[in-house]
Amino acid sequence: MKLILCEGDSWTSGDLMNPELDETYINHPNNDSYRLPKVWPHKLSKLLGVEVCNNSQAGSSNDAIVRRTTEKVLSLLNEYKSEDLFVIVGWSSPERREFFYNDNWETLYPAQLGKRDDENLDKLYNIYVEHFWNTEEYISRFINQNLYLHYFLKSNNIKHLFFESFWEQKTSGMYVDNDIVDMISKDETNTAKHFLKIKDEIYKPISFRRFIMRNFSLNKREYFNNHHPTEKSHQLWSEELYKDLKNA
Repeated sequence: MKLILCEGDSWTSGDLMNPELDETYINHPNNDSYRLPKVWPHKLSKLLGVEVCNNSQAGSSNDAIVRRTTEKVLSLLNEYKSEDLFVIVGWSSPERREFFYNDNWETLYPAQLGKRDDENLDKLYNIYVEHFWNTEEYISRFINQNLYLHYFLKSNNIKHLFFESFWEQKTSGMYVDNDIVDMISKDETNTAKHFLKIKDEIYKPISFRRFIMRNFSLNKREYFNNHHPTEKSHQLWSEELYKDLKNA
């Protein structure tokens, strides 16, 4: 293993902005030197002594995570052998959804119920939320995203590990006390049953959020800052992932 590719949303990329910068965009390149050393991919790299590529972006949907991971892996295979690569994916909330509009990918978030700057996006958002946002759709989409990426990586002989970062619901925001994988266990479709059959081979049995909540001290601020993990939480998660990868 020579390179670990890490993908995900803000729980992998970090939601930490350098206060000395004028930019306000978390993913701005000028913020990389401040943000990246504080999150679990960099800390895992130090623990393992292996190079890490943190290709994640704050605000991502799982649609974007699948697209970026596939594209990046195909690019890396021009430089590395498959046995030199390891991929870790921290899935975002399955309720996020992405659409391509005006030459850009636009993400709809469960907790983003206010008006948008673009009238057409605002109409799409309202129609989608009212008529098409349902458990059957996002659970099915999440299962298929996992299966697609798992078998894509497996077909290229690339070892990988998946975990769920958090679950952000339309009804309760990020205050969700269970994991989406728990919901899948209630799904009777063949794809859900197949996912559950292979889950233990490729999945952490606990989400990042639930893992950190189990480590709460009397001071919650040590572990969360505005619903995002602090650097201390990232350190704890890197140590947890290290247990899975130290012999990989």
